[in-house]
Amino acid sequence: MQYEIVRRLARGGMGVVDLARRDDGTLVALKRLALQGTPAEMRQATVRFQRELDVLARLDHEAVVPMLDVIEEAGDVVLVMPYLPGGNLAERVRDHGPLPPEEVRAVADRLLPALAAAHRLGIIHRDIKPANVLFDADGRAHLADFGVARTREITGGLTRPGVVLGTPGYLAPEQARGEELTAAADIASLGATLHFAATGQSPYSGGEDHAVLLRTARARPKLDKDIEPALRRMISAMLRPDPSSRPTAASLAGGADGTRVLPLLRPRRRVAVVVALAAVLALAATGITALLVDGDGDVEATATTTTEPPCEPLPYQPCDGEPAPNTDGRVCIDDHADYDGDPANGCEAAPDQADGTELVDRIAANIVPADDIDLYPLTIEDAGDILCNNTFRLRLVAPPGVSLRVELTDDEGRSFGEATSSDGTPGELAVEDPRCFQDDGGSFIAEVTPIGTDRSAESYILTRTGSF
Repeated sequence: MQYEIVRRLARGGMGVVDLARRDDGTLVALKRLALQGTPAEMRQATVRFQRELDVLARLDHEAVVPMLDVIEEAGDVVLVMPYLPGGNLAERVRDHGPLPPEEVRAVADRLLPALAAAHRLGIIHRDIKPANVLFDADGRAHLADFGVARTREITGGLTRPGVVLGTPGYLAPEQARGEELTAAADIASLGATLHFAATGQSPYSGGEDHAVLLRTARARPKLDKDIEPALRRMISAMLRPDPSSRPTAASLAGGADGTRVLPLLRPRRRVAVVVALAAVLALAATGITALLVDGDGDVEATATTTTEPPCEPLPYQPCDGEPAPNTDGRVCIDDHADYDGDPANGCEAAPDQADGTELVDRIAANIVPADDIDLYPLTIEDAGDILCNNTFRLRLVAPPGVSLRVELTDDEGRSFGEATSSDGTPGELAVEDPRCFQDDGGSFIAEVTPIGTDRSAESYILTRTGSF
């Protein structure tokens, strides 16, 4: 098959995407992957994609962009896919702003059944993100680029353990940590993608990629409070830190689970069940609420007396009452916390929005929820003093009754020291110029973590002074 290049569609870190025309006139998208390696490694990569093509051929779903072919051209691997003219989700939000709730829900309703179908086949996408959600001419969403998908059928060794594949801001926490993945990783990535669709931001956004990756690895998403409540609850469940606690794609799409095949009813029994259901609906208004179905499928109605079970109040919702503020009746929501122990006012401790902002001079923030860890990217300049006596300082003041720690690390994770503050007493970290006559400036991260179990919704103060 010959392909005539029409124009360039996109360019990214993985390569370029071109619009092309086949011999029969059909428009397709050619994704040329900028892979690097020895000739043997390139051949191995081509084999991997060919094997994935064989597996994906079984994934025939209307909301999945199929891989039509894999070709090797001038040492590159080229993936051939149908061309969808509606652009991708990242472009749509960039050009027109966040989607309204009903459109975000429409995207979810399209993609969740597609993911459920993939997961039943043992296929994990591994790179769900806004750029991989494409729209057709009618505005319907499609999931694209299973090029880094991992399947049960692919032999091991082509992806090394501990290697992180994916896009910062849209990885599952376990993926950011380089751990073995399950289908639950796709659920977390789709949750982050839906958050972007609704807000224009990843729930892990803020700062440089290394800060985003660290925040993701520690499962610290920040959900926008303005997302429509029902949609926010769904996204929050999809972003749960524990993969086993996330809902499956099928359950989110309205099914019971992701893999179980329901047994067929025997024809005679199925008729009896349908008849019984019809009888229930017909007699519901008469007070006849119990039905007996005999072995021949005959239905006999009996009069019964029904009573409502006694109400059991929830931790944050009394009987016949509304949920307390910032709760769903059972637990705190939206990263709020209950620090005063009073169920009447719900989860009164509100999180801040400072996490991930650049530490330029001074930041006031709090530790809410209780396991909150705040990361602040910052840049330290090297003044080039010939005396090598410059010092950079971080000063942390914890609120009363709380102990906090601040640590300074570079973008490679090396620690330059830490300091603690307790009960309003300041803690100061002083870091001297590491090397004379060399530029030690660059990107760093100030990390604030709680110590012990005492918490307060009051703000701590973190300030910076000096340079190298």
